[in-house]
Amino acid sequence: MVPQKRARSSHANAAAEFDHLLREHVPALYRSAYRWTGAVDRAEDLVQELLVRLYPRLDELRALGRIRPWALRVMYRIFVDQIRRERSSPVQFGVEPPTDSSEEDSQDLIDPSAGPAELVEQELTQERVLAAWEQMGEEHRVVLSMHDIEDYSLPELAEVMEVPLGTLKSRLHRARAKLRELLATERIPALDRVRNVCQP
Repeated sequence: MVPQKRARSSHANAAAEFDHLLREHVPALYRSAYRWTGAVDRAEDLVQELLVRLYPRLDELRALGRIRPWALRVMYRIFVDQIRRERSSPVQFGVEPPTDSSEEDSQDLIDPSAGPAELVEQELTQERVLAAWEQMGEEHRVVLSMHDIEDYSLPELAEVMEVPLGTLKSRLHRARAKLRELLATERIPALDRVRNVCQP
């Protein structure tokens, strides 16, 4: 009985330590996962898979000076592996419509101090950006979200994504160009509704 109690105690201590090391990083990791995948359930699954993979590597976590970039690199590898499996599968997965969680995340685009006219303009801009974002490929979403939204430097991203810096610069340039192209052609449903109401 004593060895069993010690084993249970050791397991509980390891779980508590793992929770202590990762807890503060999980929200940021989830935000990245959501921006990469574009779907709440897939982002949750990605973070869950990451935690499952990291738990047996507690000794490595203890020795890290900066946990988040390391965890982000592991999560990116998992994400790439998932995309490769899906592309080779006869069953293709679509992107789910945004849920309440995505709406909360998109509130970053809204300035609460703006007046009514400004708020309407900001909401229309937000709707256009989100519609364009959903049409972008995973590779473009990853590099844009991590560099332009989360402020990772190109050298940091080159380490996380394990690609040469020159390749990453080209990828970022193409992603920005694609977003500009989509924004230029994306219709705003809300604006169409306003026009329909205003027409005699």
